[in-house]
Amino acid sequence: MFDGHILVIYDLKLASLTALLVLFGYRVLPGFTLLAAYILVFHPESEAIELFGYLAAALFSYYLYYRSTGWRSAASFGRIQLTTKRIMWLCACNTLINSVFSEALCILTNSHSGWGSVAGHVFNAESLVRVQGVMNGCVTGIPLFYTVLRVLCRPKYWLTCVRAMKSQFSANARLSHFAVWAGLLVGLMVCLNIPYQNNILFTFYSLILIFPLMLWSAVRIGYVFTAPVWTVMMIVLAKNNANYITLNDDFILHQVFVSTAIFIFTLTIVFMGVLARFNTLRFEQLLHIGLTDPMTNMPNLRALKADVNASPNSTICLIQVPDLDLFSRRYGLHFRARYQKKLAEQLRTKLNANEKIYYHAGYGLLLKLEQPTWGRLSILYRSANTFRYSHDNQLLGFRSGLGYSRATQFSNDVYSLTGKLGIVSGLSLVNGKPENLEAQSSRVMENYIVGRTEIRTVLQKTLDNDAFILMAQPIVSTRGEERYHEILLRMQDGEGRFIPPDSFLPVATEAGLAPDIDLWVIKNTLKTMQLHPEHCFSINLAPVTVCRASFVNSVQLLLTQFGVDPHRIIFEITEADALSDTEQSQNTVRSLKSLGCRVAIDDFGTGFSSHARLRDVNADILKIDGSFIREIAENELSHYIVESFCHVARMKNMQVVAEYVENEKIQRTLERMNVDWLQGYHIGKPVPLLTLV
Repeated sequence: MFDGHILVIYDLKLASLTALLVLFGYRVLPGFTLLAAYILVFHPESEAIELFGYLAAALFSYYLYYRSTGWRSAASFGRIQLTTKRIMWLCACNTLINSVFSEALCILTNSHSGWGSVAGHVFNAESLVRVQGVMNGCVTGIPLFYTVLRVLCRPKYWLTCVRAMKSQFSANARLSHFAVWAGLLVGLMVCLNIPYQNNILFTFYSLILIFPLMLWSAVRIGYVFTAPVWTVMMIVLAKNNANYITLNDDFILHQVFVSTAIFIFTLTIVFMGVLARFNTLRFEQLLHIGLTDPMTNMPNLRALKADVNASPNSTICLIQVPDLDLFSRRYGLHFRARYQKKLAEQLRTKLNANEKIYYHAGYGLLLKLEQPTWGRLSILYRSANTFRYSHDNQLLGFRSGLGYSRATQFSNDVYSLTGKLGIVSGLSLVNGKPENLEAQSSRVMENYIVGRTEIRTVLQKTLDNDAFILMAQPIVSTRGEERYHEILLRMQDGEGRFIPPDSFLPVATEAGLAPDIDLWVIKNTLKTMQLHPEHCFSINLAPVTVCRASFVNSVQLLLTQFGVDPHRIIFEITEADALSDTEQSQNTVRSLKSLGCRVAIDDFGTGFSSHARLRDVNADILKIDGSFIREIAENELSHYIVESFCHVARMKNMQVVAEYVENEKIQRTLERMNVDWLQGYHIGKPVPLLTLV
């Protein structure tokens, strides 16, 4: 009571009517009509005028709100997308319309009670307090009434609210923090509601101290919990208003200050609570995105790492389907993702409730199993290999490999485990059964892969640093012609030990480094020949180099750069490339000869060639593979094979080189067969190129 009339500092009537409209829509109109009729008949005229002001404001503001939000208008409170619109239409617009209607009704009916009695001046302090009281009521009361009404209509909604409170609380605050917060809040509320004025804590100063506590609650405990607690606190504080604001000459000034502070902080609590929830949801979404493969929507390696850390004793399986690489090139990456997703659906039926499947695009499906038996692993292996996928009216099936290992020693390095499982899954594909990473055969395969990767590293480092070593092995004529040398490539590891060419050359081909290495050999050989132009050398070419269209042009530029006579260079091409039907290989052979270089067919006899195919080769030299030469003196069949090769070569005007001449007996046999050139350790061992010149 103030100056003989009621000053409303917290009004929940408009909030209750608006909450009914939000939850039920215009279905509440019959109820509103009955309420209005009851008030007109049994209550004073001033209350009827006040009710009509509330009803008009609620209906009109709800109409604007519904037009703005549509079918989402009845959604529960605490959603960031709706909060701003609710504040705008259901609170600010609602209060403004209520003020206008109430003033208009007071003027039309000449009423001097209720709203009109304190609104002689629209912008006076009492009007400000009342307007803020109505807005406070709408901001806090509408969610409270909405929740209560929804629980009354559907009691299970209470469980939804409790679960929401629990999830927000458990994710952001500890129980000890909550206990301290609750103790401070209860203490300050006691101070505010005891009529004791001789201490500053028993004045509205304590209300200011409550604000940061409630802000912490909105952010840490959550909007679902904080909003009803704050509403109940405001009801209690409004009822005991006189206990912390003394009715004296400064009362209205203090009341304006308190009302404004509460209103501003109520908005702050609402927005901060909703924003905190919004940020939590966005963080959860980002976390989900970070733990999920975008193409299959399945958990990825990060999710596997988190789950392995939680249960390090589990077993990790990798199911790999190598054929998917080929089909993905034809049908696109989505084919791989769809196949793996369907395969995962089939495998999931054979897993326990606490076992999961993960996807990694570079490898395949990863399964986290809890102490699986060999029987279960075999069932998973058979299920993966009997799975059929329908695509473009075709029923496709692929062979799969399954590698598995305990995650104990890899709990902090799942990525390394995945790579090692890729090794044993390949072994599983060959052996036709699940393979354990810890088995002896798997360790042998792993050591093989490790060795190749180390060679690959040394290979790139050697190429970058120009650290290859060129050796030269003599090839001697049986007819007294000037000898020439074959260039042989050598490479050392980090400790200075030589790595056999049979070990690093296949790795170079797989890595795509062979053409670069061949050009390095040609360049450094020509650099030596620039100083000693009388020498003649043969250089081996890798198959991929022969198939590269730009290779001949690079050779031409190098010959021009170093001024070397092309006729003094012999390029050795393997039998498979020289007799290949590919157009590029044949073009390379013809182009090298057109430059003036000579071409030799290396390792002849090891492939699937025949004398008939040899007639189509336009080469200068035929090098017979050493596997025939080693046994030429003891094996009559090898003798006749070499003799037939020589006969065909002479018919093609090609000179013959015999490799692997290891002793005097082989040399004499080859000389009697009129072989043109001899090469081997008996003739001469390889020496460093620089010592030769």
